[in-house]
Amino acid sequence: MRVKKVSHLFALINNAPIQNISNQQLRACNIQLDIKRDDLLHPIISGNKWRKLKHVLLEIESRGYCRVATMGGQYSNFLHSLSYICKLLNWELELYVRGHPEQQKTPMLHDAAKWGANITYVTREGFRKLRHNPPELSDDVFWISEGGYDQLALKGSVESLMEVPRTYDYLVTAAATGTSLAGYCRGVIQLGFQTFDSKTKVLGVAVLNNGNEIAANVEQLIQARTQIEIVRGYEFGGYAKKTDELMSFIQQFEDSHAIPLDHVYNGKSFFATLDLIEKGYFPSGSRVLLIHTGGLQGNRQV
Repeated sequence: MRVKKVSHLFALINNAPIQNISNQQLRACNIQLDIKRDDLLHPIISGNKWRKLKHVLLEIESRGYCRVATMGGQYSNFLHSLSYICKLLNWELELYVRGHPEQQKTPMLHDAAKWGANITYVTREGFRKLRHNPPELSDDVFWISEGGYDQLALKGSVESLMEVPRTYDYLVTAAATGTSLAGYCRGVIQLGFQTFDSKTKVLGVAVLNNGNEIAANVEQLIQARTQIEIVRGYEFGGYAKKTDELMSFIQQFEDSHAIPLDHVYNGKSFFATLDLIEKGYFPSGSRVLLIHTGGLQGNRQV
């Protein structure tokens, strides 16, 4: 399947329903917990990957580019979605991936290569340098920062909140680079008198040990003050790390609510939200919206 224009991708994207979940704990604490199912937007271009990429893709197209380069890890949901999109658009894609060519390819990288992406492996040190100094590319190649970290990426998160028909006291999402989190913060500010109560507090659950960096990234992107808190203590060892406790929670949650989770992002944000409820963080009567950011590449083991 091919599409000629970025706008033609819009027809492939589904609506993201809001699903209420209830259990004895939530009823006892008098908490309304709703899940925004952005994981259902598309089987591959799911969740915040589409939200972050949509306006970046439109910008690339408007400037006449059809060659793209970016960077990420071997289980990156962002790279997976972008690889598939570039296949649909018949764009060339260069991926700079942290790792070594002699390592066995992850399922994500197998897909990316199958869809036509060219993969260049870089060392851990080289990867860190790329974050601040992108590779030298020809003038006809558009560089996308890691995870889509860019002002354009925020627009999709704002649009996501425009789909929410009611007010909430808290909004919770997983956070790594802080790009989507910044977009949700901007959305709360911009839509404060339309969709969200002006007192809405945004919680970003850190999925790796970089809480201070997340907060700095958010502040840099939105250039405004908002009610935001970086929730630490649910990293479970660090990025893409997992423990028996986390995996047991994911299995029990999926069995109870039929909502798939991954151990990299959503498993941690969902665990944190329910744990905070149990610990009394949210006052009785609170309305909590938890964003399912989609992307389950972390569950696909080598």
